[in-house]
Amino acid sequence: MRRKKILSCAALFVASTAAAHAEPISIEGVVSSESFIFQPQYWPNPSVALLDATDIVAGRFDRFVAADNQVLGRFVDPLFTGEGRYRIDLPILPPGGRLDLNGDGSAGLGIFALVSAPNLSSDSYLEQLEQYGGLLSILLDQRTGAIETGTLLLFSEDGAESFAAGWGDDGTWFSEDDPQQVVPQGWSVARLDDEGSVTLETDPRPEIHTIEAADAASPDFSDLGYIEAFDALVDHLRTRYAYSDFRGIDWDAVSSTYRPDVEAAAAADDAGDFYLALNDMALSFEDTHTSASAGFLNAAINSGKQDAELSRFGARIGAEALVVSNPDAGILPGDMILVSRVAEGSPAADSGWTEGTEILEVNGTPVSEYLSSLPLIEATGVAELQPYLRAPRLFSFPDGADVSFTFRNPGDQDAQTVQMTAGDYMVPFELSEPERSSMPIDFSSVGGVAIVSWRNFSDHMLSKIAVLEEALQIEAETGSTGMILDLRGNGGGLVELYQVMASYFFEEDDPMPEQLFDVWEYDTDAGEFVTLLAIDRTLHSPRPSLAFTGPLVILIDQGCASSCEYFTQHLQHLGRAVVVGQHASLGAGGFIDRIAMPEGITFQYTAARTTFLDTIEPNLEAAGVVPDVRVPVTLETLAAIRNGEDPVMDAAFDVIAELSDPRLKLTSNPWRWTMAATADLEEVEIDTPERYKVTYSEDGSYTMLADCNRITGDWTLEDSMLTMTPGPATLALCPEPSRGEAFARIMTSSNVIDFNGEDLFIVVDSDEYRVFQLERPQ
Repeated sequence: MRRKKILSCAALFVASTAAAHAEPISIEGVVSSESFIFQPQYWPNPSVALLDATDIVAGRFDRFVAADNQVLGRFVDPLFTGEGRYRIDLPILPPGGRLDLNGDGSAGLGIFALVSAPNLSSDSYLEQLEQYGGLLSILLDQRTGAIETGTLLLFSEDGAESFAAGWGDDGTWFSEDDPQQVVPQGWSVARLDDEGSVTLETDPRPEIHTIEAADAASPDFSDLGYIEAFDALVDHLRTRYAYSDFRGIDWDAVSSTYRPDVEAAAAADDAGDFYLALNDMALSFEDTHTSASAGFLNAAINSGKQDAELSRFGARIGAEALVVSNPDAGILPGDMILVSRVAEGSPAADSGWTEGTEILEVNGTPVSEYLSSLPLIEATGVAELQPYLRAPRLFSFPDGADVSFTFRNPGDQDAQTVQMTAGDYMVPFELSEPERSSMPIDFSSVGGVAIVSWRNFSDHMLSKIAVLEEALQIEAETGSTGMILDLRGNGGGLVELYQVMASYFFEEDDPMPEQLFDVWEYDTDAGEFVTLLAIDRTLHSPRPSLAFTGPLVILIDQGCASSCEYFTQHLQHLGRAVVVGQHASLGAGGFIDRIAMPEGITFQYTAARTTFLDTIEPNLEAAGVVPDVRVPVTLETLAAIRNGEDPVMDAAFDVIAELSDPRLKLTSNPWRWTMAATADLEEVEIDTPERYKVTYSEDGSYTMLADCNRITGDWTLEDSMLTMTPGPATLALCPEPSRGEAFARIMTSSNVIDFNGEDLFIVVDSDEYRVFQLERPQ
């Protein structure tokens, strides 16, 4: 009997446990993608979580999910080393909001979506943009934000909540005509198919995978022959290249121009010639994002590239060209070409060329016209950069070529014409731009100014954020005068990384708009490019104590491309940073995809374009970021660089000095008296700060409102001593309680001032007060 009783109790326990677990207790699945971006380089520190999706279902897209409304999981088979399997154990009572989908007045239904994304901020949760920078268990309509298909997790508190059983006649989810079904109490899984039906499941351990749109997969033509792959590439680009209309590309003409070279390469089975045909086609678009590339180990392609370069530009005349740019003097890039160096014993030296010789013609053609006929070393549509990206080939020719030059030497009035024969005449190497750190990101402090530089937004992502945070921490502790971000040579990378790094320069109460530009992607159903949903979300520093709001300068050059440009333009457009440089940036405006071609060749192209909001004007493509402060390109600035100086950095320090000038802060806004500290250091809040205001004008005058009286006068600032000399004033007796007399009396004297962030502090010496705090009106 005793044994039977134990067995029956065990059976009862098993039965009750099964009943209690008649709902999911954990979820598992696979995180995967067919996009080229899905690789360790762009997915550092991947995380997996359930996010509260009630806002998505309700059509609210202007907010992020709070940390408390996330359920984190773990990878049981890590990404990129296995299948990428995850597991999330479900809480008994989940966090997050609740919706009332059946309209009974009781919001009791929780809705969650699975997300996996790079955790760039290395938090214990997904921060801001990270929540939408990865893969989800649902697909969203890129134009409306509405859910199209996928899997959601539901949680019903009382088993009386309802959820869509399908979509109604309007063919959209979560609208009024959706048929409803009751959701079981506890957890359940809702699978929404693309035919408009919903299946609810209560398996204890359901499988939920991330999904992506079918056209998100990067094309792969690598198994095709040369000609077939080329035709497939052109057909794909006809519809998917983002700037066909902008550049007026005739795809039939493109095919007829380059297909014969591909046919010849196929007939000769020559991988090098096949690559050269694709490369020439890519360069013809003058699009920085469009290129052909191949692995360094492909001997045939490397040999083909080298032979093609040597046959056209393998010999030289022993001189180096400088494309002068000096907007203040009215000299635009391409207007003036000077010789910057000459090799001893070369034809150029024998012809009397010297530093500063001006080149006027090449083979009887004006030099600007001849220069524009040379191929670009790197593609760009930015007109001012094209002369610089052609100039290295200006004095390069086929070996033995006879070339005539018309030139004028410094100090001469008359031009001369000589003929030279190109040969093996190299100019010894010298720096033409400042040396850069080889580190992925570097930080230093010079003269109280923090300097941070990084080379791209595509590798060592977590290290970049860590070093940026360290620099900001040091700045917060030491109170630097300003910060310089040196992005010269930054080739771009991940959009999310640029936005995360940019957010550190904004506080939560004055955040950064996430979207300043419209994004256009190809829509298969529409058969054309359409604008994606513009979301009114804002970003701020993930570490509030590290938000830097002081003077900020960004340095760029012709090597700043893609995400480097978006980062810079974003902050420039918001007035958050001053941009300094000698050149505009490369003008790589859009998002890319990559196509696998035969012989290990990758063809990259612009798959999505961006424009200024509510316009069709490209914000970067063929324009680049234009510096606010231009440093000229002259023989003098080149000599300074070769002497170890950095004229662009010097200009940045000048800008920081101007931005940190307290006079600029004083005159930038009116100031309101909001707080005071008494002689006993007791804090006093000013009840009506709008009645105690002062405005400093650049001409040295001020106007003050001291309760019911107005005062005008002059001000001076020497070091940190502010002297306000009173002038004409009204003399009304203000009703009590009034602080007008004390405010006017103390302010119209000499006091030490200091700034703490956006606030102005007046350190006074009186029997009543020790400190006045003034703030800018919101």
